[in-house]
Amino acid sequence: MIALALAVPGAAQAQRAKDNAVADAKDAFGTTVGVETTGIYSQDDARGFSPKQAGNVRLDGIYYDQVASISGRLRQSTSIRVGFAAEDFPFPAPTGVVDNHLFPFPTELGASVGLHRFGYNGGLAEIDLRLPVVADKIGVNAGFGYSDMRMSDGSRSVSWNATARAIVHMARSEFAPFVSVGAFPENLAPPLAVVTGDFLPAHPRTRRYLGQRWARPEFTNLAYGATIKSRLATNFYLRSGLFRSGGLRKRNFAEIYTLRDRSGLASHLLIADPLQNMHSTSGEIQGVYLFETGAVKHRVYAGWRARSRHNEAGGSAYANLGLATFGEPDPEPEMALRFGEVNVGRIRQSAWLLGYVARAEGVGTLNLGLQKARYRGNFLDKTARTTTTSRDDPWLYNASAVVALTDALSAYAGTQRGLEDSGQAPENAANPREQLPATRSTQVEGGLRWRFAGGALVVNAFQITKPYFSFDAGRLFTRIGNVRHRGVEASLAGHLGKRLNVVAGAVLMRPRLSGPARDAGLLGARPAGTPSLHARIDVNYRTRLLGGLTPTATFSYDSKRAVGDRPLASLGGGQLMVPAHPTLDLGLRHHLHLGATPVGLRASLNNVFNHKSWTVVAANTLKMQERRRLSLSLTADF
Repeated sequence: MIALALAVPGAAQAQRAKDNAVADAKDAFGTTVGVETTGIYSQDDARGFSPKQAGNVRLDGIYYDQVASISGRLRQSTSIRVGFAAEDFPFPAPTGVVDNHLFPFPTELGASVGLHRFGYNGGLAEIDLRLPVVADKIGVNAGFGYSDMRMSDGSRSVSWNATARAIVHMARSEFAPFVSVGAFPENLAPPLAVVTGDFLPAHPRTRRYLGQRWARPEFTNLAYGATIKSRLATNFYLRSGLFRSGGLRKRNFAEIYTLRDRSGLASHLLIADPLQNMHSTSGEIQGVYLFETGAVKHRVYAGWRARSRHNEAGGSAYANLGLATFGEPDPEPEMALRFGEVNVGRIRQSAWLLGYVARAEGVGTLNLGLQKARYRGNFLDKTARTTTTSRDDPWLYNASAVVALTDALSAYAGTQRGLEDSGQAPENAANPREQLPATRSTQVEGGLRWRFAGGALVVNAFQITKPYFSFDAGRLFTRIGNVRHRGVEASLAGHLGKRLNVVAGAVLMRPRLSGPARDAGLLGARPAGTPSLHARIDVNYRTRLLGGLTPTATFSYDSKRAVGDRPLASLGGGQLMVPAHPTLDLGLRHHLHLGATPVGLRASLNNVFNHKSWTVVAANTLKMQERRRLSLSLTADF
């Protein structure tokens, strides 16, 4: 493939060398372009929840139940749709939507090659091919990537991925099948620290791996499917997709240090999982009818979406490795592990859809949606020989309106009710990786948007309520209450002058728990791991030096967050907190031509001041955050 790319005469249309998430972002609510990201939200965190975990992923606007990660060879960019960003998006969800935009039809033969050096000598090599097989009729986007990611805690993830997507234009239709295969053949799992007292562990030395080097997880991923977009009549369109996403966990390990005292003395446990299979078949079909009445443009949607998911979990082997000092390696000889039977979970979910969007330029937008959903889940515990079932048949809705107050100022109000996934139980639960039931969630929101030359300023208020899952007294990860996130968010994104790009955002929340356990004093006020304030600002300034050398700066801030969700008597009934975490990244980027070849160069020093902190991955469960590291990137379009 590299030989083919180098054989292309001259430079095709630039595709990746100019990738710049800050320049491309329309708001500060989350944008990913290539390996770059900006904004305060991501697929794993939007307003304090994970839209990916909730099941709110789309491929070119089509429902997709994601099990395996989506390859960067398949998607051109990703946007997080909340508030104004979802004003005319059909069927938005309470936790936000991860909207993946796939690469378009290739109009010229070409390729993009990227070489990236990340922290601690990790790296990524990637190539994207653009092959117009028959002009305007058949095109292929394909690519390959190989990465070796290395983390501050000494963990490691080696992976490769190959993807191909054909796009076929036939009369008024577009048919686009794809396949994406990948594997993680060599990994070192990140060790976890479990806190049971009123203190945080000391930070281990950077890159000192605390796990067993023979305990190497191994995974394979496979995703394939197709989208169809058709114009069936002058004003009637059809879009649909059918997808398969899955992964085979050939073997998996987790190492957990449960802290006993401030000296770092800990109980050391290794958990090993047997062969486990996860996959989902999902899809959607939507008909869209467009018509106009005067200055108002109308869209009516009708359709159906569904998924069938298979999850395997459990059967784990537990090896008690005795006492150890957290922060010091505790190597043990490789041991024989005896696994139990693997538990099986199955989910069947579907929904009939009816939606309406009306838009009048200079007046506003109305977005309405109604869904009749059906959910059936069962979980077979082969050890206990029991089957638990869950079912729900709710009516779901969304309603929002944008009103233009002036040419520049708009007001927004909306509400959504959804049936969203709750993810899986964490590895250190008594029910590890068990699929949790889908639950109803609701959101109300409203805000203002001011458009100015080159950008926009948005301020929103919101409230999301949904069930809260955590550990019960028996270490089962289950529903133990309700959680409410009430907050205000702000976004500023734009080109300020000819040389300055700014993307700045912040979300200020008051996350609170409720329910009988909270009333009885068994739960604290705050959910584990959710900060009250998260802010980020990205700045790019293109100078006149060397034809446009661009310094970059990123500042992010997370306020303190609760380690666990239980009150501690030794803290006066308060909760143990991780301190606030500010970070500063500084870098340079430059775009130039080597002959006829566009080239993008970027260097970035992340976490300049080497600030130490912890990520709360589950209640009382911590993982070391990334420390100072240097990244270098070179991307060329042939």
